[in-house]
Amino acid sequence: MKRTTRPFAIGIALLLASGLGGISLRDAQAKPSGYTFSLIATLGDPLPGPQGGTFVNDFEPGGLNSNGDVAFGADANTGGEGVFLRPHNGHGQITELGRTGDAAPGGGTFEFSFLGPVGLNDQGDMVFDFLLKDFTLPVGVNAGAYRYSHTTHSVTPVVIPFITPAPGLGKFQGVGFQPTINNRGDTAFPGVVETDKGVHVPGEDYVGLGIGIFRADAKGQILTVVVPGDAAPGIGKKFDVAGEPWINDGGDVSFIGHIAGTEAVAPGFPPQAQLIGALGSLYVKEGGTGKIYTIVQSGDPAPGGGHFRAALHDVMNNRGDIVFNGDLTPPPDFNQNFGVFLYSSGKITAVALPGDQMPGGGKLVNASLVGANVHINNPGDVVFSGVLDTDVDGDGLPDTGLFQWSHGQLSGIARTGTVVPGVGTVKLLGSPTQIIFPLPPNFTATSGAINNDVGQVLFQATLTDDSGVFLLATPRP
Repeated sequence: MKRTTRPFAIGIALLLASGLGGISLRDAQAKPSGYTFSLIATLGDPLPGPQGGTFVNDFEPGGLNSNGDVAFGADANTGGEGVFLRPHNGHGQITELGRTGDAAPGGGTFEFSFLGPVGLNDQGDMVFDFLLKDFTLPVGVNAGAYRYSHTTHSVTPVVIPFITPAPGLGKFQGVGFQPTINNRGDTAFPGVVETDKGVHVPGEDYVGLGIGIFRADAKGQILTVVVPGDAAPGIGKKFDVAGEPWINDGGDVSFIGHIAGTEAVAPGFPPQAQLIGALGSLYVKEGGTGKIYTIVQSGDPAPGGGHFRAALHDVMNNRGDIVFNGDLTPPPDFNQNFGVFLYSSGKITAVALPGDQMPGGGKLVNASLVGANVHINNPGDVVFSGVLDTDVDGDGLPDTGLFQWSHGQLSGIARTGTVVPGVGTVKLLGSPTQIIFPLPPNFTATSGAINNDVGQVLFQATLTDDSGVFLLATPRP
């Protein structure tokens, strides 16, 4: 869908041992390393595909592999959204893989929105989830999962709602947000299934559905990763929801989950009949042993102060390092105070916290509340976007910035006021017309922040002439 704050274990687009002792290296900074910027697309450019039309409103970065292939979603002036791929060897040619109004592989018609972000591996294979007609609540019901093959150049279904079997749980009723794919061709995705073990909220009628994580190999065989009712770490604990999966080449899957019987929702949560989810914690299921470990539990102390209200937007590399957003909002509220954290070698490090001084000037007000705005590559470099406490252009809006954390040092990539030669000057890291559900309580950056193993960074920006651009930043030698 449109971008989402994804404040729960399973969200819209678009939740171990305690002992979180870790060192906060957020104060170590370096001078910004230089980048050159390449223009991928501009709002108003013609769309590929038989429907025609133009890109409008926003670009939604999803995948950037080390070959330079780019996977993303975008709005169309003909209505709805589409998912697209720009292969590195395609001379800048963008290919449409699915779009509102198109016939969906396996049956049905693509609805008004995909459930992002999309996923991409180094071979150029892509996965995405898309709503189908007719739109059905809760969000994700009657949505399908799809895989694009770089060898056949075709899109095939992974999950067809109400038809594809869910192991031990009847038929899939749909799928959720953030499918991912590794270099072996395994994809991890959230599936909507019929169950009596999902999130039960006092005062709400139970919807009879739950969300769990499943894995499909390159041949299409589907296995369960974790579903409602499965045992969670700790005596007698069980999961009632799991989402936002990320699978690495070792088959490890990080995810956001919630323990049945613990605090599930906060004031302002949509009802489960609209959006299934809960305040989430961060877990990893090892591919080799099948053992599940707790990385961050809701309520744990956070490095740098405060406590984790929830964890979300996890991204894991092949070394098992995980970057994620931590909600530091004091109860009973949520979704107001966001930092960026890194799990590596058994420790949690605060990458950037509200109030930290940022490269180029100003302090961080908030990391982005929106998914796909934090990422980590295999060397361990973290990129993220955020809102600053400055207003260098005097437009009445806080400045926004895109930053990298590498081996304990922060540097700037782009921010309000950055001049992109031959393109223009950045006004906003994001799009002012982007729709976010649920509506965030504070102004937030929506640029996206996706990096690859050679240090390139994919993002969108609005320029001072109010044009919207999709950019690739490449480090100078």
